[in-house]
Amino acid sequence: MLLIMVIAGIDEAGYGPLLGPLVIGCAAFRTPGDHLGELPNLWKRLSRHTSAKKSASGRKIHVNDSKAVYSPAAGVKELERSILCFLLASPTMDKRLARLDNLEDLLALAAPDVLKDMVACPWYMPHPAGRFPMENDLLSCRLFANSFRQEIEHAETDLVHLRARVMLEEPLNAMFASTRNKANAAFSIVAAHINQLLELYAGEGLVIFCDRQGGRCHYGSILQLMFEEWSLQIISETESFCHYRIIRGDQIVPIIFAEKAETQSMSVALASMLSKYLRESLMHRYNLWWADQIPGLEPTAGYYGDGSRFLREIEAKRIELGIPETRLVRSR
Repeated sequence: MLLIMVIAGIDEAGYGPLLGPLVIGCAAFRTPGDHLGELPNLWKRLSRHTSAKKSASGRKIHVNDSKAVYSPAAGVKELERSILCFLLASPTMDKRLARLDNLEDLLALAAPDVLKDMVACPWYMPHPAGRFPMENDLLSCRLFANSFRQEIEHAETDLVHLRARVMLEEPLNAMFASTRNKANAAFSIVAAHINQLLELYAGEGLVIFCDRQGGRCHYGSILQLMFEEWSLQIISETESFCHYRIIRGDQIVPIIFAEKAETQSMSVALASMLSKYLRESLMHRYNLWWADQIPGLEPTAGYYGDGSRFLREIEAKRIELGIPETRLVRSR
């Protein structure tokens, strides 16, 4: 009998900056395999259309850690193309997409909770100078996706889950205040993803792969605390690799935390890329809005050095507009 499993991955973008959202993404593939055995290499299963390296010919989409796919100099083109092609090629995701005409359509699918928070932040709302996709032609992505879908169906390896928690500054500061610890705040979002994965896929041979979280090395005690209805089995705990199994009845779910997890799991890589793409898309809007308020203002990526410069340059206008600093600046 052919075994089927669900390989999920979780990763973040924007943990360190002073400005802009923190995004923690989650992606999962349903594919043949034994979730308690050796994990399949999805790059090999989808090798005709995907690569961990950039394709000079453009015949493959680039799937890797977002830091390898995106750079400020290169822009979001590779990142955007990969995300859109996966969405459009996946039979499961395509059925959930009513349309894909703007960023709000993507957010409605992947990060619906942020849509209500954005309304209070005009700098994250659609801008007349904005476009979607930002650096790709959607028709070209659809054409590539049509061919890619044939490979997905042949390999029986479908993207079934693509979600993100996008935490804007004010809600994120409230979370920091309640947890009193940045790492705990981030892990609570990871735990929300894990909980949703358990609800949806625990009976389908689920395995969850996470990038290592901040400075945390061991996760057994916090997993036991957050998922107390499950028993915990520690398979391995080292500084760079932690392997657990949580067990409830006949359901056994491996959970792995590893350094450079995005190089070991396509699910983690895609979660990393989704997180970075959503953050960059929102920061693009952020910079367009502030440039309207202060013509000639240089954009920012939100990291501490340049973010501090940006705050100094917008301070007078921010005060004039009555925008509290807490709505723009992270407390941690």
